[in-house]
Amino acid sequence: MKNIFNKNCCDGIYNSFDVHFTSLCDNKCKHCIDLKYKGLGVNKPNVSAIINTIIKNQDGYDDILFLGGEPCIYLDELIHCIQEIKHQTNLKVFITTSVPKICNDKYDLFICLLNLCDGINLSVQHYKEKIADKIRETSSKYDRQKFYNSLPYKEKIRINLNVLKPYLYIKEDIINCLIHYDNMKFNEIKVSEIQHGKDNFISFEKIFNIKLKSPFFYGCQTYLNMNKIITNFKTPLLLKRSCFLCERTLRASYIDGVKVFYKLLKPSINKYGVIYEDGRLEKGWI
Repeated sequence: MKNIFNKNCCDGIYNSFDVHFTSLCDNKCKHCIDLKYKGLGVNKPNVSAIINTIIKNQDGYDDILFLGGEPCIYLDELIHCIQEIKHQTNLKVFITTSVPKICNDKYDLFICLLNLCDGINLSVQHYKEKIADKIRETSSKYDRQKFYNSLPYKEKIRINLNVLKPYLYIKEDIINCLIHYDNMKFNEIKVSEIQHGKDNFISFEKIFNIKLKSPFFYGCQTYLNMNKIITNFKTPLLLKRSCFLCERTLRASYIDGVKVFYKLLKPSINKYGVIYEDGRLEKGWI
């Protein structure tokens, strides 16, 4: 019975640390999670404290996700942190980054990071850099598309895209964007619906005129059969949908209510924690 209800990240199906490595970021994306959860407002991470917290609390955990802010701004410190974690634990390490200019300037160091980690999420925003710059609210300082395409270890790389009005929400534009990154032959593409009300939110199902089961009850992350949408599309595509819990314009279904009742009776128990820049461990984002 438990497997029927526990299919979402918020259900506690993962045992993981999120590491808020820094509050510093070179972008100003209005949809960024850091606008809601601002960490401690600390720029430079205390790497030793973060490592000690992870080692001390590793029992029962499976993996770590480094994010921020922008973790790659402190590329040297990030690599040192991951090296120590790999040396002293069996945890898998993942990173989410918008790929700041330092990754291009210190290309060999970034390749070292790719080699160390188990997986990395590149938040690329859009395949047209003029539009991506509008989303990031900053100007790119290097040829990002050339950089992405040059990377080795493509089996470790996932491209992250956000369905977001008014930047990436028209069917033809999304298709062109997906084809662009499909041709680069990365391991996976993840498309997420961003929750910010009717001004920004739009349903992927509505854009492509498809019908999927309730994201809250059946699972908000779904691998799509993309050949039904784009002929000869090869890269696995993971769709992350919004539900009524995170997007206020959506409504719960009857079957969602059944799951809510179940979760009230049997709340999920899992190992999850957020480690902040000073090494402090919290049960969730603050």
